[in-house]
Amino acid sequence: MTALGLTPTGRIQINTPSTGATPHMADQYDVGIAIPPGVPSHPSLIFPTVAVTASHLLATQGFHALIGRDILRGCLLTYNGTTGTFTLAY
Repeated sequence: MTALGLTPTGRIQINTPSTGATPHMADQYDVGIAIPPGVPSHPSLIFPTVAVTASHLLATQGFHALIGRDILRGCLLTYNGTTGTFTLAY
């Protein structure tokens, strides 16, 4: 998050598969999220303020972010495991 110039808004304890029952502290940030439309004439799906947690564990696994159900509850997510593709509709 330092690459984005963001300042943490707090710290929280999180548990991950690698920490087991022992939580570790992680920075939390308030960010805005916009999901662009697949069709230019349609509006973006916008979440003005979402609390997100920084995790260096994701980068080592090749992930940039995890999108939670707080965002996905306004969408239809279809994952095709045989092709490794997904569609996101809202």
